[in-house]
Amino acid sequence: MVAHLAPSFKQRMGAGIPQIGIRTQFCSPIVAEALGFCGFDYVYIDMEHAPNDVMSVLLQAQALAASEAHAVVRLASDDPAVIQRLLDVGIENLVIPMVESPAQAARVAKAALYPPRGARSASGIHRGNRYGNLDLGPTLGEDRLCITVQIESRAAIGRVAEIAAVEGVDALLFGPADLAADYGHFGQTEHPEVVAAIEGAAAIIQRAGKLVGMSTGDPSLAGGWLARGFNFISVAGDVALLVGQARRALAAARR
Repeated sequence: MVAHLAPSFKQRMGAGIPQIGIRTQFCSPIVAEALGFCGFDYVYIDMEHAPNDVMSVLLQAQALAASEAHAVVRLASDDPAVIQRLLDVGIENLVIPMVESPAQAARVAKAALYPPRGARSASGIHRGNRYGNLDLGPTLGEDRLCITVQIESRAAIGRVAEIAAVEGVDALLFGPADLAADYGHFGQTEHPEVVAAIEGAAAIIQRAGKLVGMSTGDPSLAGGWLARGFNFISVAGDVALLVGQARRALAAARR
């Protein structure tokens, strides 16, 4: 059976539609669903800095399915077994942190793609193909996948052209917090040296024809990055929003 599928996260960006998202670290389907209904293009589920596992990610993805927001999942590492399991539970958009070489990027792509391009193990029935009820054609849905590697160090900046050239890598996402730390400016994500490094690397990525993304905790910065031609950006995190609002409420009450 061939079912109608809405455009994927990657397909939306390929059509020139910038994607704005929000990070979630609560590991909660209710929170993910609520954020999806807010109108974000994607909800960025974090396995690196939150205690998510494959099952909690699955539950959040199921909750998001009621909204138009895509699930984008950042893994804790480039573990091929976790990549395999997330793809099988229907996660189309994966972010791999701390990628610093074309060889590492190639390993990620190999884990995400079926032979002959990769080494992903084939399974006939899983959530990704609606339990065998969806005919994804000869590409097995790979045209919908968005495999993103995260650029978060001087080493990665130095090899960004080689990383962007890896077949099977669709997008490169900057991690400004880790970049700032590696450049000796911990906590200063808008330091001129950090911004210059990102801008220079982004131009290389764009010339390679790959998608480019940014993550920030300051929504007011989104317009500037989108104006530079970035394709997607997460603009806030749910834990930070809750804690910030709680502090403001407490301060107002004490006044």
